[in-house]
Amino acid sequence: MRSIFILLGLLVYTLPVFAQEQGEYMTQTTRDRINFANLNINNNATLFTIKGPAGTLLGTPYLDTTWQAGNVKFYNKVGMSLTTDSLAGVPVRLDLLANEIDVKAGATSIKAVKASAIRYVDMNNAYGSVSRFINVQEFQTEGQTLTGFFEQIVVGKLSLLMHPSVHIQKGNYNVAMNVGSKDDQLVKKMDWYVARGKQVVKFSPGKKAVLELMADKKDQLDTFLKTQKPDLKTREGLSTTFVYYNTL
Repeated sequence: MRSIFILLGLLVYTLPVFAQEQGEYMTQTTRDRINFANLNINNNATLFTIKGPAGTLLGTPYLDTTWQAGNVKFYNKVGMSLTTDSLAGVPVRLDLLANEIDVKAGATSIKAVKASAIRYVDMNNAYGSVSRFINVQEFQTEGQTLTGFFEQIVVGKLSLLMHPSVHIQKGNYNVAMNVGSKDDQLVKKMDWYVARGKQVVKFSPGKKAVLELMADKKDQLDTFLKTQKPDLKTREGLSTTFVYYNTL
């Protein structure tokens, strides 16, 4: 009887060890098949996953992260303890993702106002001057639904506008290959527009496009472009060209 108990004890002891060795053997076998035997994995089943930290959202939603002194003109009064329809000389910044204007009301107090409540914002820019960001609702667009603001680069009979926006570029992480990035990225986009009065159309800068827009002064513009050689792919070059056209 004693020998039977001893035999059962040995059996109980060896079974977990055998199971562990078998599991390790199977894991190594599976790994070898994947690495050396071109194992085909059924698309409807998950063989393995690779653990790791989740991705994050990189970048900033702000056109400029620096607070800039600005003036804000509202369409109507909003819940900010206003006694008028405007604010003057307040720190502001433009949130492109939320489509809001942040107003720094105090050292630790930031108020966010929806773009739909704001007619325009004047603020200092990186070029040493003041930019006006005017609500897209002030213009008529052809077949496009825009939100946010146009930055008025040049104002005249033919106005030059820029529409800043931001979109989320998804990470390209490949789970099976364990390559790529899990992080999503905020990517800014700046689109050019031109306006005659309140009518706005999208604009792709270039010599041909400029001459077509300014066809009524084509000869003068052609001479200007040949002599001054403005870079029509830059803000400065386009501004110079539009300012010249508006003086003719």
